Amino acid sequence: MPTEAVPSGEREGLPIGPGPFPGIRRPLRSLVWLIQVIVGLVFLVGLLAVLAAIPGLSLLTLGYLLTAEARVGRTGQLRTGFPLLAVSARIGMILLAVTIFLIPVQILAVQSAARGIIVDGSPLSPGRLLTITRTLQTILFFHLLLAIANGGSFSCFFRPIRNLKRLVRGLRNGDYAASVNVWTNRLLDIFQPWETIKTAVRGAVGAFLWLVIPTALLATSTTPQQNPGPALLATLIGGILLIPVAAWLPLLQAHQAVTGRFSAIFDVRAARQVINRVPLRWLIATTLLYALALPLYFTKIRLPANDAMWLVTPLFVLLTYPTRILMGWVYGTGKRKSGNAWFGIRWTAKLVMIPLLAIYAAMLFATPLISEVGRAAIFENHAFLLPVPVGKLLGG
Repeated sequence: MPTEAVPSGEREGLPIGPGPFPGIRRPLRSLVWLIQVIVGLVFLVGLLAVLAAIPGLSLLTLGYLLTAEARVGRTGQLRTGFPLLAVSARIGMILLAVTIFLIPVQILAVQSAARGIIVDGSPLSPGRLLTITRTLQTILFFHLLLAIANGGSFSCFFRPIRNLKRLVRGLRNGDYAASVNVWTNRLLDIFQPWETIKTAVRGAVGAFLWLVIPTALLATSTTPQQNPGPALLATLIGGILLIPVAAWLPLLQAHQAVTGRFSAIFDVRAARQVINRVPLRWLIATTLLYALALPLYFTKIRLPANDAMWLVTPLFVLLTYPTRILMGWVYGTGKRKSGNAWFGIRWTAKLVMIPLLAIYAAMLFATPLISEVGRAAIFENHAFLLPVPVGKLLGG
């Protein structure tokens, strides 16, 4: 019976990603683990930032953040909020290794081009140097290709003989193509683009339905009015309505992402239940959520062009990702706790949160005054919607 093709890392019993922390008693392995985690996080943030900068594909970024939040909500463990870390760490290490190997070849290619213009009397002629450069580039190309095909672990890039032996053995057994394709399948299994997009659409539409009325009322007096009295009253009503919405909606989005039901976004009872059970955690997480969202509005005072939006989207991802994970943790711990917190703690947290949410509503009201996209800025609530200035992408 033919054996199932698996990546080289799994054939050796090694984890594809960083895996669990080896412990302080294994300093060398812990250092390698730390490097893989850092490289993986950098690549992951970069990937999400690039997707966020592309109209349409920004839904993948929102969907991934909601998926990470749901995983933490189901398990109650913060480390589960990085579903792509294993794959991103491997891809990041591949890019790092490829860069390291390409540096000397690039230096040699530059020297070859320079000597082709100016012959400096060296015994190594420009033609011979060019031949050596082309030969080295060809050898390196196949070496990197085989290293990636054999799993792309960092050790694969330094063991070319082993990679060649596996190629020969795989071609003889007829399972080499399957062992290479398993990496693409693994990435798609973890990322699940279609499910990610559906999660994003559910979360964005649900949040929009909650926010549209208070936000529209809040934005009433941001435009010139002949009779400002009714506009100011509508703005005041919008700010008041926004306070309970801003208190419930982070937990409601987590509840919707965990259950996978669109209607769960309107289950206020679930959000209030979590607040009553873990009020201090909810207070801290919600405060951080809106505190980190506010700087994103200041980035829109002067935005780059659409094709340079990737310059600001990394900041959007870095500030929203941690709060998503933290809110998922609050939701998960709140759902698992059996009883409510003490009465005094519950109401103290709620009374403290009311003025904080009022300040957030006031800051949201002021964003059209400083934003390049004008009134559209008040509707781009990055704490719940797309982590990108939508008004800029749509308005050009």
